[in-house]
Amino acid sequence: MVATATMQQFMRTLLATNMDLRLMADEALEKNPVLEELPPPPQEDPQDAAGAPDYEATRRHDLVMDNLVSEETLHEHLDSQIRRSALPPDTEAAALCLLEHLNDRGFFEEPPERIAAEYALPARAYRAALAAIRDLEPAGVGAVNLQDCLLLQLERLGEGRSLTAELVRRHWDALAAHRYAEAAAELGRTEAQVAAAARRLTRLTPDPGSAFSPAEQHVIEPDLVVIRDGSELRVELTNAGIPRLGIAEQYRDMLADYADRREVHSYLTRCIREGKEFIKAVGDRQQTILLVARAIVARQRPFFLQGPQALLPLRMEDIAAATGVHTSTISRAVNGKFLRCDFGVFELRRFFSAALPAAAGGDAVSADSVQAAIRALIAAENPAKPLSDAKLEAALAEQGISVARRTIAKYREKLKILPASLRKKI
Repeated sequence: MVATATMQQFMRTLLATNMDLRLMADEALEKNPVLEELPPPPQEDPQDAAGAPDYEATRRHDLVMDNLVSEETLHEHLDSQIRRSALPPDTEAAALCLLEHLNDRGFFEEPPERIAAEYALPARAYRAALAAIRDLEPAGVGAVNLQDCLLLQLERLGEGRSLTAELVRRHWDALAAHRYAEAAAELGRTEAQVAAAARRLTRLTPDPGSAFSPAEQHVIEPDLVVIRDGSELRVELTNAGIPRLGIAEQYRDMLADYADRREVHSYLTRCIREGKEFIKAVGDRQQTILLVARAIVARQRPFFLQGPQALLPLRMEDIAAATGVHTSTISRAVNGKFLRCDFGVFELRRFFSAALPAAAGGDAVSADSVQAAIRALIAAENPAKPLSDAKLEAALAEQGISVARRTIAKYREKLKILPASLRKKI
């Protein structure tokens, strides 16, 4: 029972963001009289820190930010709906696990069945949890892509069998390219009917999460910093907003003074034990995040030296094997934790990407690097003759990247880039 309670506390602190941990610490200080907050350690002169951020300034900023009321995020909105849904415990647990893998648009960033397999979710609980998520507000969340998102919204409107839904479901490519005559011929409808059905899609949103405060609008205080010194990379914790807690010395003395008063002695013993457990949980959290981040940086070295286009394929299982930490612990450690490097601030989860096959003789590439290549090709295209998905496929092949045209279309949608027919400028 004790070991289980200790592990649960560690998992709660590991999953918490820095702001969440600050609130947890404040609650612990309020409830446990033996805990005290220690003064921050002496700060290193930022000018001597090899370009490291001024963490004292960060801490002052945190004090200001603590007084601001932030808007509800999409994940908070969905989480509260699940917790109010009176789902069976195993279904609720599975749903909360799946929610962690939705992006700010409300889409799954990887197939939900793969997530279920990674966490060994029971099949029945997984199916019920996925159905519950796809039934939440706003309509369209829990989709795997834009096509799925629009179908969910049409179903919610009672138009799951309408001509519009049929176009989205069976004639997506023709619809995206405005080839209404082609779709009309296959459906036995007039081109005008198909065009009218397509226009009904303007009532829907391709971005269900847009009504909520996106992560980009919040000030992000990184948990870690990667300091580059030539070709050497050093990873350090910022400890931004993380309180330093200790056991007040006078209570240690009182423990001996009240040795003959059983009730008081028992109370102080319990408070000191719980205080030490919380302090250890926070320390273990920080060391776990640092351990995981260092393993990520070691395996994504090209990213930190060359930039996002050099991101390599990486799985959580790879980091679990390298660190000896369970995959579920890796997932908690990277969730909501951010790292600052020369190329910006990134969530640790960003560094995990599935491997895609390369052209013959080439190395495997990550989905992120393919998206970066697509973005670069489209940015350099002739606006009067934009690149079709087929031409993008050929251009990527010339770079040694083998990607199916359908995958290119999916990535283009994820990047919020219109099809070539809608990018053309005369």
